[in-house]
Amino acid sequence: MLKWRLFLTTLPLVIGALVIKLVLGHVFHFQGLLEFSDISLVLTGGTFLIGFMLAGTLADYKEAEKLPAEVACELEAIEEVFAQAAIGRPELDLKAERQAVLDTGTSLWDWLHKRQTPAEMFAAIERLTERVLELEKYGAGPHASRALRQLHNLRRYTTRMGVISRTGFVSAGYALLEALTVAIIGMTIVARFKNTLTEVVLVPFVALIFIYMLRLIHDLDDPFDYAVDGRSGAVEVELFPLKEYLDRLGARVS
Repeated sequence: MLKWRLFLTTLPLVIGALVIKLVLGHVFHFQGLLEFSDISLVLTGGTFLIGFMLAGTLADYKEAEKLPAEVACELEAIEEVFAQAAIGRPELDLKAERQAVLDTGTSLWDWLHKRQTPAEMFAAIERLTERVLELEKYGAGPHASRALRQLHNLRRYTTRMGVISRTGFVSAGYALLEALTVAIIGMTIVARFKNTLTEVVLVPFVALIFIYMLRLIHDLDDPFDYAVDGRSGAVEVELFPLKEYLDRLGARVS
């Protein structure tokens, strides 16, 4: 049902447009102000703008799809550095180091679900950095250097996730698309059709396409818009690579 959520929540708006058209025509006997064929140029312009906006948001979306897996891989690589550094060093508590990685991963998960602020999430990464630097005390300097590179990548990926989530794509384009959508639906409502059947088919069809695509583009613009309770929307990227790694790590820590 998740894939139908956006469609189903758009239907009331589509039905509303059709009801307005039918009431104007059959109750107030409004015959229309222009022919439906006269608005073809406006429909073409709206379709072009939808394609432009969709292409722009999809570029960020395709990048966003990769980031949860990249974050999970970097965390697991840091865990492996701790495991390698612990070989022959009984004074290094591997379980505690894994717990530090788990705490960082959990903080990232909570940040994505708006249960932590970006400052709290980056503070968790900083605490993990301090654990990595402590490897120097145990004579594991090369391992610390390797882990620091992984931490750099982790910060880069999480920062990019935050930028994608918080930055909209061309706000002026959204303004024009929203105005065109309202104008096209309005012109469709006041247009003349050959018969009632054509009216009943074309009015909801045009309204569905433009309202649905406008809402879809808005949703695609923030692919990390997860609810606090863990629910995701219709188009948010999947976090299962990160969730599955945290589950595996939690099993190793317990």
